[in-house]
Amino acid sequence: MDHSYFLEILQKYREGNASPEEERFLLASYDAFASQPDVTDLLTPEERERLGSRMHAGILQQITAQAVPTPRKTMFAVWKVAAAVLILAGAATVAFLVMQPGPKAPAVAATDQSVQPVQENNLIALPDGSTVLVSAGSKLRYASGFNKREVFLEGKALFTVEQQAKQPFVVYAGGLQTTVLGTTFEVAAPQDGEVTVTVFKGKVRVDREATPLGELSANQQIVYNAGDGQSRQQAASQPAAWQQGDLLFDDVTLQQAATLLEDRFGFRISIPDEALRSQRFSTTFGSNEPLEQALKSICAFLQAAYTIDKEKKTVIIYMP
Repeated sequence: MDHSYFLEILQKYREGNASPEEERFLLASYDAFASQPDVTDLLTPEERERLGSRMHAGILQQITAQAVPTPRKTMFAVWKVAAAVLILAGAATVAFLVMQPGPKAPAVAATDQSVQPVQENNLIALPDGSTVLVSAGSKLRYASGFNKREVFLEGKALFTVEQQAKQPFVVYAGGLQTTVLGTTFEVAAPQDGEVTVTVFKGKVRVDREATPLGELSANQQIVYNAGDGQSRQQAASQPAAWQQGDLLFDDVTLQQAATLLEDRFGFRISIPDEALRSQRFSTTFGSNEPLEQALKSICAFLQAAYTIDKEKKTVIIYMP
């Protein structure tokens, strides 16, 4: 994690100028940096207490949100997670893990939510269970209710879509409309230059207004030139380098995180316990962090354990 960036956000927070997204980053990362003199010296005792209180309130809010009638085992797991947050607060090896993701990203309209990561890629979970890895510097917008399963993208994002046969998933970006029933694909729509839609799994249809540009299957892509309106369909290259950058898991389930880690490291990750698969968390990982360090951090937080077979490239995460 960029230490200078953290100090910059901390200073903005003290001046009351931090955005909701920057406050969320600060609350998620504060524990990992709090032991460093140039961080603690910036804060008065009252400011340190205020930050700590907000983090503690977030933990209690998460517990309350999950405190609905559940099997005893599930509720016990929730309390174990809360205890882990309190016990591990301040430990850099936990990779900034917190249960409460913080305030939602600022809405650009009364009925919209937006995600606009600044420093690292953000993996977010949409209301339908689909996940989006939004590239740093890009912007994703969608309606709060998400009834139409439509998103609007400026920049680059990797989509893993939950299949709903009666309601397709649609991405609007760079003047194109990409429609999918269930797949993993990337859309790159820079402000200037060609728009690219790349499919890694499944199948999508790409349209320009009412004009179909083509259908894509796995390992295919369409490149569209907005200047002359021409497009070409070709074999897809390897996943773009941006997907390997610093990463923020933003209030996602363990299963959703595992899917991304599988693609990132090329390991098969199995989670037999259904309750464990649905546990939610937020954390940040560096681009150079190995798979085992990521597994250790997540499992320490969720009070879980894992086994790894490097020869077979498989991982099992389980409750001990």
